[in-house]
Amino acid sequence: MTAQPTPVLLVDVDGTLIDSYPGIRESFVHGLTANGVDLPPEETIRGIPGPPMMDTLRGIGLDGELLDRVFTSYLDHQTSTGWLNATPFDGMAGLLDRWRDAGVRLSTATSKSEVSARRVLEKFGLFGRFDVFAAAQEDGERRSKAAVIRHALEQLGEPSATVAEGGPTSRDHILLVGDRIHDVEGAAQFGIRTVLVDWGYGAQDEHDRAWASVPDTAALGRLVDGWLRDPAAPDAQG
Repeated sequence: MTAQPTPVLLVDVDGTLIDSYPGIRESFVHGLTANGVDLPPEETIRGIPGPPMMDTLRGIGLDGELLDRVFTSYLDHQTSTGWLNATPFDGMAGLLDRWRDAGVRLSTATSKSEVSARRVLEKFGLFGRFDVFAAAQEDGERRSKAAVIRHALEQLGEPSATVAEGGPTSRDHILLVGDRIHDVEGAAQFGIRTVLVDWGYGAQDEHDRAWASVPDTAALGRLVDGWLRDPAAPDAQG
């Protein structure tokens, strides 16, 4: 009888574990105003958590030297004071403990910079609950969600090739828990299903593209319990 692989949960940070929007907003506004750039509409600002910040800045029309200056100002503010303006979402620490007790391997999978992600997770006592820490590089190629997921898989000893590169087309024993479309799209490149949480920053149309969507931590716990009972089930179970 073939042994079943150990279940793995990849967990996003901003909007999933931590409500970091207030601090991210502060740093974003600082980065723009410090470099004489007009603020975009508030609707645009509300969508900044989740995607890599360089992608967000390009999306509002910045490029070249100005893009680099604004990003540097943002990052300096975020790593000095902005990261402090955050709070953990109720119930998530308990779920991490529950999953570890059930034998699940846990890894972060965040587009947040390594410095900021580690600091905020340590601040709220969450860092040590993870077997693997995977985050974006401040200076390097690992900034996209897909690049972070690849880094997590490498550390976990899992095949790290995307589907397009000949990797597994499905990985029933792995789920990603996140809150934005970037989580869904990044995970899909590796044949990984995604659960989006309603307390994060994603719009409803983003949730429609996920394998499952949950309204609260109790529902997330039930869904993961169902997945652990039958990882290959085609539909989410709660």
